[in-house]
Amino acid sequence: MDQGSDRSLLAPVRPPEQVDVARELFPLRLTPFEYYFLLEDRAHYPSVFPVRLECRGTLERGAFDRALRIAHARHPLLSARIGHRPGRRPIWLPGEPTSIAWSADGGVTGSSAAHGRPGVEIRIAQQGDASILTFLFHHVAVDGMGAFQFISDLFLAYAHACSGAEGEPRWSVLRTELLRDRDGHRLFNRRVRLVDITRMYRVMLPLLVQRAAVIDPHGQSPDPGAGAATDFLLHTFDEHESRQISRAARRLSVRLHDLLLRDYFLTLADWNRGTSQERRPLRVLVPMNMRRKQDYRMPAANVFGYAFLTRSMAACGAPEQLLCGLQNEMSKIKRTRWAVYHEAGMRLFSAWPALLRWSLNRKWPFATAIFTNLNAGFDHVPLPCRDGRRVAGDLTIEAGYGAGPIRPETRVSVAAHRYAGRLSITLRGDSTVLSRAAQQEMLDNFLNRLRETAGLH
Repeated sequence: MDQGSDRSLLAPVRPPEQVDVARELFPLRLTPFEYYFLLEDRAHYPSVFPVRLECRGTLERGAFDRALRIAHARHPLLSARIGHRPGRRPIWLPGEPTSIAWSADGGVTGSSAAHGRPGVEIRIAQQGDASILTFLFHHVAVDGMGAFQFISDLFLAYAHACSGAEGEPRWSVLRTELLRDRDGHRLFNRRVRLVDITRMYRVMLPLLVQRAAVIDPHGQSPDPGAGAATDFLLHTFDEHESRQISRAARRLSVRLHDLLLRDYFLTLADWNRGTSQERRPLRVLVPMNMRRKQDYRMPAANVFGYAFLTRSMAACGAPEQLLCGLQNEMSKIKRTRWAVYHEAGMRLFSAWPALLRWSLNRKWPFATAIFTNLNAGFDHVPLPCRDGRRVAGDLTIEAGYGAGPIRPETRVSVAAHRYAGRLSITLRGDSTVLSRAAQQEMLDNFLNRLRETAGLH
């Protein structure tokens, strides 16, 4: 369907009271994490994470445009803009969504074009009955879970528009006013206890005084003209391999997340062994969802914290003990909400912007690498299934995956995804340091490690 072929699809999608709610929300202060990602945003290291969907079937442009308007109306931070005030903290102001970039080359990948632009950019490449949808989410506005929340609503609205049904899709009611408390887990709204100060000290001090190892380039030169763009490498295990890897986790009585994390540590250790980085500890940053029960009624936003897991190279020489230790530490972090204390440290740092900039601009890695488990993100979209894949209108989501941002000295970000019974692994590397061949070699090493763990060799 051509974009202008059905004028009804372009009709206003928000009743006046919803518009008033959005207007009453702004101006809105930036949280410490949002301010952190705003300062982190650089031309070659944008605070952007891509999410890519591979779809098959007919994509109705008019219906998709209307669905996008509805999704943006439900998630106002993804169309908001940032206002800068001399001598004062930036604030969120109402804005307009960016338009979709359509192409017919069938091969869209991300770039650093989204640097400095909060919200989300959408690029759609079509070739025959195949469509690749690339979402470039700016981390100043939203975390990974919020991104999937937005995409879920987008496809629900699209399916509803394609069906021709009246009213709204069957989706959960969101409360826009909850965005004012999107960092409601913060500690400083109550009397600070000694235990809070102690835990914050234990989290922040190692990051500032103990330099983590960096990924060694092994003497390889980066590809000419390469930049730290938002593209990534991908491998999807077939259903048999995916089941075997999950069974290996159950056999070892651990979560799949812990098993993937253990093998990631082993891969990083093998990579740096025998290099100048061998004497430094490996530190992996793991984003943690910090949403409370009431926060699941909140529109898409950043509601997360960071956990840092540090291991010596020697500890990686005992895989069974390493797995047990990581399982215990991750369980403690989830049980005690330990990731709160890094956010508290960011809140203190953001009170003195010069101090926060100094901590970010040093050539000093807070983490060696990043590991994100996006779990079964697309499996949770409440749409009908066809052969285990979600369907919206005539469009079938064949696969979906993404990758986290990277920063100077934290040169690799890996993400795990499960969809339609298959496990996918993405790797995003710093192309200014690591060649494409080196990144592919690291991904292959991780995949082979997982196959060995699952007994697939």
